[in-house]
Amino acid sequence: MAKVRRRTRHPAPPFMDKRLSRRFATFYFLLFLPIGMQAPYLFLFFKRQGFTDAQLGTLAAVTPLLNVFLAPVWGAVADALGDRRRTLAFLLVCAALTFPWFLYLKSFAGTLALLLVFSGFAFSPGPIADAIALENVERKGGDYGRLRLWGSVGFAAPLVALGAVLGRGAGQSAASLYPIFIGYTVFRLLSVGCVAFLPASYGEQKGRFDLRAARVFGRPDFLALAICGVLATAAMAGYYVYFTIYLDEVGIADNLKGYFWAIAVAAETGMMLVIGALMGRIGLKWTFVLGIAGCVVRLLAFSFALGPVGIAAAQCLHALTFTALTVSAITFVSRITPPALRASGQTLWMALTMGLGSALGSKLAGAATGAYGLLGMFRIFAAAAAVALLVAVVFVREGQDQL
Repeated sequence: MAKVRRRTRHPAPPFMDKRLSRRFATFYFLLFLPIGMQAPYLFLFFKRQGFTDAQLGTLAAVTPLLNVFLAPVWGAVADALGDRRRTLAFLLVCAALTFPWFLYLKSFAGTLALLLVFSGFAFSPGPIADAIALENVERKGGDYGRLRLWGSVGFAAPLVALGAVLGRGAGQSAASLYPIFIGYTVFRLLSVGCVAFLPASYGEQKGRFDLRAARVFGRPDFLALAICGVLATAAMAGYYVYFTIYLDEVGIADNLKGYFWAIAVAAETGMMLVIGALMGRIGLKWTFVLGIAGCVVRLLAFSFALGPVGIAAAQCLHALTFTALTVSAITFVSRITPPALRASGQTLWMALTMGLGSALGSKLAGAATGAYGLLGMFRIFAAAAAVALLVAVVFVREGQDQL
């Protein structure tokens, strides 16, 4: 007799307490607000410091490659040391105190060294926070997408505000971007204060690292999911490294660049409101497939020198390339990972996608841009996303059981 496969072990109650929901919303808002300052402008700052495309590719690749190893370690630390909030707060403080030192470095070697240190702290808080949030959604009910959308709002807030602070022309000096470094530190420290208001979240308190969650990546059905995640993330790495530089090259002024990022975040936020219903209607697999399809179209669009209207339209695809892809993927991971190892599971997924995938994509983006130009790079990366789409359609399975 065929074994009946169960998708969930304990059905969640339908509603999360409003006070708890507000706490998660506030934390996600403050968690992502500093990233809205750092992510769109850091590599433009490096470009204006005089670094070459090859050096930009190296800077963009080394940091996620570091997190292939560090992210699972931080996840294991969070699971092993009891309350996961302790590790989360430690990482946020260290990131806040590290970032401003980029202002004082001019050499490529010094910048690379500091970026390694900063990245070691800055990229793991997200999956640890997701582990805490998903644990509470499972036990107390709620919609992860509706909690996470406040992170999108937080990311968008500085993009709009910086329009009144940054210069009104394109191709300005690196010094014109100094406000992002001050703002990042201030708001990152504010996010630390909100960690204490999150509910306690405990992993396996064994006093040692336990990476058994890595077993999920040995399963054939999940291996297909991971391959797609790596390919899609690698393809989108070219966008994340070069989009602001693309805007600079087509003549978009500094004070307007953030608005084009904000359009993407607005689309992302709108999708967060309905992503739970979408996954329930078409399933995790086809939500995941839809996200990768968005990557193909979006990257192909940027292989042309678009005007402002075309850029805005392509940015709306962020609803698919980020929200649909990311939420369906981390829901897959949460479903199959043992409850006591949720932080390990999420950080392992991050290591494969935002670590290995971003490292490969970032380095290749620098090389492809140097060889074929910015538009040629986007065309090549659209083809890579198309491969991921094909693998997802053929090999990813809807049913994923918890180990």
